[in-house]
Amino acid sequence: MKTRLIIVTLSFIFLGGIFSCINDNQIDSECPYPDLAELDSINQIFFSPYLNKEYSTKTDTVDFKDFKFHIEFGFEKIQRNNGQTETPRNPVCEPEYDVQDISNIAIILTGNYDGIQIGSDVSYLFLLPDGSSINRLREFSRMKQYMTLNLRDKPSTISQLKTEMVIFFVDGSQIKKQSISPFIKPD
Repeated sequence: MKTRLIIVTLSFIFLGGIFSCINDNQIDSECPYPDLAELDSINQIFFSPYLNKEYSTKTDTVDFKDFKFHIEFGFEKIQRNNGQTETPRNPVCEPEYDVQDISNIAIILTGNYDGIQIGSDVSYLFLLPDGSSINRLREFSRMKQYMTLNLRDKPSTISQLKTEMVIFFVDGSQIKKQSISPFIKPD
């Protein structure tokens, strides 16, 4: 009995060591090519922090350091994996989409925010995980269902973002989604 317990324990330690050595490059090389797709909707926009099993709402007040802007996109697959054969998905692979019909993404201010004029494109204020602003995003070949953005600058006072996200397509069409953030207070 003790021998089995020792073997099981050592097995878990060994497996833990293997999985702890996986890095993002290894995961990417094991994941299949993105599916060719068209973006067909902005399903929802929601905000962090996530507290008490709920995302923040427009009536909440949150610290700037905890605030995040999340977008859920909807896709229609056109072709699986750009014609490549399907490889078994690594369980940590998040589906990716190669979207070629988007020209750019804008976030337009629809309410007062920190002295910025209503109607302004404030997409330069929203940062992608790599630190670049969303207004510079022009490569959509590895889009994921969810996108998380950080706000670049602290507001000078407690402020609320009222925005309209606009996806512009190469054919001139667009889709829009309005949102109202929680109140954001400077830390």
